[in-house]
Amino acid sequence: MTVKNERYDRPRGEILLPGLRARRSQTPSGSATTYYGRPMIKAPHWKWYVPGYFFIAGIAAGVAFFGALARFFGGRRHRVTVRHARYLALALSLICPLLLILDLERPQRFFRMLRVVKVRSPLSLGTWILMAFGVTSGLLAARQMAEDGFILRRRSLLSRLALLLPDRLLTMLHGALGLGLGGYTGVLLAATAVPLWAAAGILLGPLFLAASITSGAAALILLGLLSGRQSRAARADLEIVASVGAFTQLGLAAAHEAFVPERIGQPLRRGLWGRVFRYGVLGGGLIAPMGLRLLAWRSGARLERVFSALSAIFTLLGTLAERFALVEAGKISARDPLAYQELTAGAPGEARPTPAEQGQRASGAQLYRPGVSARDTASQTSPTTKPVE
Repeated sequence: MTVKNERYDRPRGEILLPGLRARRSQTPSGSATTYYGRPMIKAPHWKWYVPGYFFIAGIAAGVAFFGALARFFGGRRHRVTVRHARYLALALSLICPLLLILDLERPQRFFRMLRVVKVRSPLSLGTWILMAFGVTSGLLAARQMAEDGFILRRRSLLSRLALLLPDRLLTMLHGALGLGLGGYTGVLLAATAVPLWAAAGILLGPLFLAASITSGAAALILLGLLSGRQSRAARADLEIVASVGAFTQLGLAAAHEAFVPERIGQPLRRGLWGRVFRYGVLGGGLIAPMGLRLLAWRSGARLERVFSALSAIFTLLGTLAERFALVEAGKISARDPLAYQELTAGAPGEARPTPAEQGQRASGAQLYRPGVSARDTASQTSPTTKPVE
């Protein structure tokens, strides 16, 4: 039987979206105090490598997802999509660890994270997802090379060994790992104490995953246009899924705006990164590409290629701007002590016992005796224990 603790048990909505608790517990303007305006937590010291990793990993995740869809449901129309997805996923999966190692400054720090697996840690689980994704991308790319006669010569020993790899099983695993890689980065940010990220709760994971799908589709469209082997029908299929992902991003961005309180979300609403998010992400990265896709669907062959290429470029640039805006705005919110106070605000006694509760516990505590550990309450004291005279 589970005993409910009213001081610590919260409604499910406030657990999944901490911004709801912050909004409910807002203090009147001017009543909050700080210690000379100093930050209450340390801001992340990430360099550009981390948002760059979020961007590259998101594209790789979306590419793997589309490669799996094209393999099982695309038919002959999407053979080029499958080939491009496997090669591109391998190239991007090789870049991701390099960016993380550059940010950690020592390769040993990255490899030390592989010593243990913590299922409840987004960082540990994400590291293993990245490694498994890289291995799977390499195996699928090797099989594709054997089929195409690219690098691996046909009928060679390596080519015959690569063709023995289970194509369908690896493709399913690749697509599933791609979904995990695309969403775990948002979950990782939400699990921190940074107010802007933590207040969003469960919204960041789906937001990052939707951005991965749209950017992956954009990368495949752009690569198909550059190669000249992608059909217009295959490109239209990718653009439809990308549009669905863009609408999802807009909905999640609106939910983020609604649930995150004003003080916490201020770095993403005002200033430099507010303008980047408003005009670069929402306007240039989501709304403008959808308009260009509509023009592409209603245009001739030549203009369709131009509009599709512009749509893909704007989508990729918008996704890159989104990654940098969220990371840099999060750093600013971490340096704001009032934002952290608003995030952690609550009813008295939720974070620690009230003075009255502390006095009640002290009055019922057992007196000190050498060699005997103290008890917090009298109810935990053994009935055979005699008080000290």
